[in-house]
Amino acid sequence: MKLSALKLLLTLLVIGLFGAGCANQQQQEKDTENTKSRARAHTDLGAVYFQQRQLEIALEEFNTAVKIDPSFASAYNGLGLVNAELGKDDVADANFRKSIQLEPLNSEAHNNYGSFLCARNRVDESITEFLAALKNPLYATPAMAYTNAAICSIRKKNMAGAESYLQQALQIEPLSQVAAYQLASLQFKRNDAMAARKTLQNAMLSRPGPEVLWLGIQVERVLGGKDAEASYALQLRRQYPDSEQAKLLESGK
Repeated sequence: MKLSALKLLLTLLVIGLFGAGCANQQQQEKDTENTKSRARAHTDLGAVYFQQRQLEIALEEFNTAVKIDPSFASAYNGLGLVNAELGKDDVADANFRKSIQLEPLNSEAHNNYGSFLCARNRVDESITEFLAALKNPLYATPAMAYTNAAICSIRKKNMAGAESYLQQALQIEPLSQVAAYQLASLQFKRNDAMAARKTLQNAMLSRPGPEVLWLGIQVERVLGGKDAEASYALQLRRQYPDSEQAKLLESGK
C-alpha cells in the first residue's frame, strides 16, 4: 500500500509539473501576443499620423511601439519613413535595415528602403531592394515594386531594363496608370508611337490623370488619330482645367 501510494504521489507530482509547465507556456504565449498587439496598435497609429503628415506624433507612436516590442519589424519600417522625411538619412537607413533584419520577407520594408535609396541616387542598391520585395509570394502589391525598379532604372539610363520591369508590372496589374504612363513614355521617346498607343489603352479606361491624357494627345497627333486626340483634349480641359498639361494644351503646344 505504501509503495502504491508513493507511485501515485510521484505520478501526481509529475503530472503537476507538466501541467504547471503548460500553464506557464500558455501565459508566456499570451503575454507575447499581448505585447505584439500593443506594438501593432501604436505602429498602426503611427502610420495614420504619417499619412496625415503629422510627423512628430508619428515618430512618437513608432518609438513607443519599439519600446514595447524591440523586435517588431514594422515599427522600424515606420521610423525609417519618418526619419527620411525629417532629413535624418543615417538614422532612416539604420531603421530600414533593422526592419529587414528582423523580418527578411517584409516586402513593404524592402520597397520603402528601395524608394529611399533611389531618391538618394543609390540606384543599384535600390533595385536590389525592389527585387527583394518580390521574393515574398504573399506580397500584395508586386506591380509597385516592379514599377519602382523601372523608375530607378531610368535614372541610370537603363531604358531596356526599365521597359522590362514595366511590362512585368502591367502583366500583374493591367490597369496601372503609373506603369502604363512610364512605359508609354519610354516607347514614345524611342519613336514607337504605335506601341505607346497600345500601352495607354487600358490606362484610359479609368479616369486617366492629366499626365496620361497629355501623353495620349501627343501620341495621337503623331499617329493622326484626330478623334482620339480630341477626346483626350476634351477630358483634359474638363477634368483638369488648372493642370500644367491643360495649360500646355491651351498654349498650342
